[in-house]
Amino acid sequence: MKIAKIDAFRLYPKVIKEAWVDDEYVWPSQPPSFLIKITAENGDYGVGEATSQVWYLGETAAHIEACVRLYENALRGRDPRNFARVHQLMDAQVSGGMPGSRGARSGVDMAIYDLVGKTLGVPVYGLLGGAYRTEFEMLTNLYHKTPDAMATACSECVKEGFKGLKVKVGDTVLAKGWNRENLMSELAILRAALDVVPPNVYVDADANQGWRSAQWTVSLLKRFADHENLSIEQPLPYADIAGAAFVRAHAGVPVILDESVWSPEALMNIIRSEACDRIVLKLNRLGGFYPAAQAIAICEAAGVGVSVDTNPYTIVGDTAVCHIAAVARTPYPVDCEGHISFLEIGDPDLFREGISIKDAHAKLPDAPGLGVDVDWKALAAHQSRSALSSSAR
Repeated sequence: MKIAKIDAFRLYPKVIKEAWVDDEYVWPSQPPSFLIKITAENGDYGVGEATSQVWYLGETAAHIEACVRLYENALRGRDPRNFARVHQLMDAQVSGGMPGSRGARSGVDMAIYDLVGKTLGVPVYGLLGGAYRTEFEMLTNLYHKTPDAMATACSECVKEGFKGLKVKVGDTVLAKGWNRENLMSELAILRAALDVVPPNVYVDADANQGWRSAQWTVSLLKRFADHENLSIEQPLPYADIAGAAFVRAHAGVPVILDESVWSPEALMNIIRSEACDRIVLKLNRLGGFYPAAQAIAICEAAGVGVSVDTNPYTIVGDTAVCHIAAVARTPYPVDCEGHISFLEIGDPDLFREGISIKDAHAKLPDAPGLGVDVDWKALAAHQSRSALSSSAR
């Protein structure tokens, strides 16, 4: 089997998440998003998803398209079943040794695993070593801007059955600057969440690199040390591994690193520095299933937990999220509802099958590859309609 062609089809999802609107500082109202299709010489194909947030991952739509072209040139005529060689070739094209430019790579990687899984008649998690589980408790993200709104949202999510809540506590500081007033407003939102969330539900306070100072972070977190379900996620800039280690050693609250985890090599530096208790694994930051599986193996050997998150994705990427979560030993709640709470793709639905979600639990389909297929006519109509709408604006 040989790769004949790689296509990137632009998607135009509408953002529906609270706070992801045009006047916000960092979160996009229209994230770059592509469906990737890899076609073999015999006509078989696999699909994946490449998506970005420009501030967060540094990839524009044009950048993703350019990278896909580079990968197509490198991989045409290659055997997709040789995952190691495929990634070696993609690493050589762009950003093999630095952060960024891995979203396009992750979409190609997803499509390759989908193609090979379909060809062999096994699900993607089978290609990754097998599943510990195919049903998952879920986590959701909350961006509410006042304590009352956050408390109400948290209570509703607990009633719905979510076992993990990611409470955003860095947006005000990122948008308005780091000072005591802005930081206190973030902490008031966190306090409101903790007051209503029971101890059997994880609360991951996500600062998205906004808190900046390791000393201030330690000082502030000590007031929450009696909440055993609380962890702090990425309080400091992604490269400040020494600062993260300081926070972990002194704050009395577990530390999660997200943006810092951009490659297996970067993760090894984190592990050596004893800088976190858990990581957030994002397929599009790492470059797909192949490096993500390496990252999981490193974490499990070191006793570090693994949470898996959407980007956000459509159901294609969210199904991929569950395939990689299936091979992680630690059953942390999975964030796989980007296609429900973050994005709206419009009518008609472009995709068939994929994960099913009920009562804040997700379930993988019993199907080869990812278990998602595409309505290609509906996709063509979506592209035509959305492109015209974008040009009119």
